[in-house]
This record gives sequence, C-alpha cells and structure tokens, in this order.
Amino acid sequence: MSKILNQVLLANREYSNDFEKGDLPMPPGRQFAILTCMDARLDPAKYAGLAEGDAHVIRNAGGRASDDAIRSLVISYKLLGTREWFVIHHTDCGMETFTNDIMSGLLDSSLKTSSVDASGWHDGGEGQGSADGKYINWLTIKLKFPNY
Repeated sequence: MSKILNQVLLANREYSNDFEKGDLPMPPGRQFAILTCMDARLDPAKYAGLAEGDAHVIRNAGGRASDDAIRSLVISYKLLGTREWFVIHHTDCGMETFTNDIMSGLLDSSLKTSSVDASGWHDGGEGQGSADGKYINWLTIKLKFPNY
C-alpha cells in the first residue's frame, strides 16, 4: 500500500471510531445543496459554514452542471427535500486554463500527468496516448459521439 493510502485508512478508522453523527436524518438539515469546484484549495464546509448533516455538497471540475451533477441535485430535491441550490465558482479556477483542443491533444500525446507553466500546458511523458479525448467536451463534460 502507498503511504497516502495508509494515511487515509488511518484517518478514516479514527474518524469512524469517534463518529457520533450516525443518527442524523438522511435529508440535509438546512435543506440546501451546493454545486462547486473540486479544487483542493477550497473547503465548502468552511466557506459556507457547514456542519455534518447541513447540506449536500456536489463537487466536480469547475463546479459544472454536468449530467451527473444534475442527477445528484434532482435526487437531493426530489428524494431528500432540498429547497435551494447554490452554484459556487471561484477565482483562478483551473478549468479556465485549457480548451477542449488542449485537453484532447494532451491525452492523445500520452496518459502521463501534464504540467503547466507561463507558456501553457505540456505533456508529461512518452508512450501510448488515447484519441478518445476528442469525443468529450471537457468544459461541460458532455459526450459528443456521433449518433449518440
């Protein structure tokens, strides 16, 4: 196992041993949901003043209303009683740093992690890439297969 996996498993064990919120109802107590970015610099609980059980938080790249995010929000409303939804974006979002062509090109070049600097994105390695990236609209995350 990796060092990070061990750290996560240990933290989870400690969290679950001390967890006292299991009796909270499934519907969020404050009856709202947030759709926001997955940016690791942001903590929705802190910037929205949330405690466990307060709200649903749906996160994805760029806080986009993708098909999956909409599915989650509809379930949040229809089955779990949320009455308000907030879409919260932020400054310096990574989704503003590339286009569909850039992402597709990076994937086509290789499957290694890319890097970015002042001149733009750069492929991270050699080897087999994937041309399938051209079938995805990366900025809205909708498939664009012909006849789909």
